[in-house]
Amino acid sequence: MSSNGSSDPNGAITHHRNKELVNPSLKGIKYVIFPNNRWAQRWDMVMIMAIWYYAFYIPFHFGISAGYFTVYYDGFMIFNIIVNATFLVDTFLSFFRAYRDKNGRIVYSLKSIRRHYIRSGWFFINILASLPASSFVYAEARAAIDSGATEPLDNGKLRFYFILELFKLLRLVRIKKLMYTSEVMSSIWERINVEIALTMKFVFMMTLVSHWIACIWGLIAFQEAGSFGDPLLEKLNWISHWYDNNYVEGGLDPIGWNKALSRYSLCLFWSIQSITSIGYGNIVPVTYIEYGFANLLMLLCGIFWAYVIGNLVEVVQSMGSINTAYVHRMNEANQMMRDFTERELPESVTGTLYPDSYKRVRRFITNQRDRATKNWLDPSNVCTLHDAYPTLNILSPELQRVCALHLTHSLLETIPFLSSTYLSPEEQADVALQCVTLEFSIAEKFVAHSDLGRGVLIIRQGFAMVSRNTGGENYTWHKDAIDQPIDVNEVLVEDDYLKEHQLVYHFVGFTKVLFVPRSAIMGILEKNERAWKECGRWRYFMAAFILYSLKESGKAGKTIEDFQDCL
Repeated sequence: MSSNGSSDPNGAITHHRNKELVNPSLKGIKYVIFPNNRWAQRWDMVMIMAIWYYAFYIPFHFGISAGYFTVYYDGFMIFNIIVNATFLVDTFLSFFRAYRDKNGRIVYSLKSIRRHYIRSGWFFINILASLPASSFVYAEARAAIDSGATEPLDNGKLRFYFILELFKLLRLVRIKKLMYTSEVMSSIWERINVEIALTMKFVFMMTLVSHWIACIWGLIAFQEAGSFGDPLLEKLNWISHWYDNNYVEGGLDPIGWNKALSRYSLCLFWSIQSITSIGYGNIVPVTYIEYGFANLLMLLCGIFWAYVIGNLVEVVQSMGSINTAYVHRMNEANQMMRDFTERELPESVTGTLYPDSYKRVRRFITNQRDRATKNWLDPSNVCTLHDAYPTLNILSPELQRVCALHLTHSLLETIPFLSSTYLSPEEQADVALQCVTLEFSIAEKFVAHSDLGRGVLIIRQGFAMVSRNTGGENYTWHKDAIDQPIDVNEVLVEDDYLKEHQLVYHFVGFTKVLFVPRSAIMGILEKNERAWKECGRWRYFMAAFILYSLKESGKAGKTIEDFQDCL
């Protein structure tokens, strides 16, 4: 598809070879990174791993080691510099990352992307998260070592740098969205057993919470003693109390800057026994701060543990009807695809440029579960208003019509010959109750429904391009077309009239549309002579003339809107 284009009156972008006509929204598009870009997906996986790494490393660095590994292990320091560099690169890559708005539409204008990024506040958060605090710790501690300090890590400036590291944890706020939009994570979720995945999720969550509590417990002792060296044993805190009563020669020894792993084992032991309410009693709080934290933890852990147990029981007993059906459908799809006699088919056979049919099938089933309006367990992809909203079935005929108008009136108003200018509310409601919702997968083409025939498509989520049956390299990319009809004139023309020049719809990503069948349109126009005579027939003649002109001129890439200015 050409990067040059011109905008038509309805906001569609028609691509031509004329380099002088460039739609403003397409300027700089070659620099835009789209969500489904293969390298962008790989980069997102790198960021997911980096964020989870920091979720474990920073609490450990802050409350257990106090920077010991960063200062004394150069390899560990180099690794942290690399991870921090990925945060910094990602901060500025976000100025070029297209995103989906609340309607599922991709925003790819560089100006809009940058404005959204700045206004959301995430640019400033990401800048703070990219500060090389570990490098500052390393430099400060090394300077202290070179000056002959006996306790290089016992330094007030290091505490400030540790606080700077905490800004990296703010990225955890976006980890859920990042994992949800990751193609790799979706593929993993689709391929493995859902019960196993949910169990792993809760085990991971318990591990993370236990780790954080352990690090906070170690930090309390560190703050009370002011050191992980000998003062830790000399001043009153839970570690000194444990050491006096439970230390065994040759066993765990948490005293010393280099004893971080022993100290962590002790903290994690107390954390897990507190969460699970086991409580061996060999590690106990002894100061006001420690008792306060322990009391708060017991309150919160009671709720957390009940939540975990409840969810694990639900996983074991039942995943719920939707997840069960999802697993069943995915298993059926995998079985079908295992029986494919050919893994890949050429474009001339499939009729699509997207070669990976396996991925298309799996992603369609997942998108159906996540984004479908109706009860997606229904065997049909066609969803009427009665299917989507079962409440309509129990209402009186009058209330059904009123509710149907509430659901579709603003959409029908965008179709001139179905608007309230010509149709009564009762007639609009009759049309509305015949409308259906259709769902399309990535790279799918559509001309007419096998049962309902041709009709008007109104995009509710996603977006599409159109071309002519005669082919050609030119497409019309419908931008800002949410809740707007793609075509309202050509549907009036008979199905067989110059069929080779009629429109073909190409869907980019999972797309939901409201489909107004031609049979419903023609049925109401036959009854309403005014709508036909004053609006419908003129649009019929316009569409017929344009199709005939396309046949004569061979301008397969033009759209109806391109000719309207000439009539």
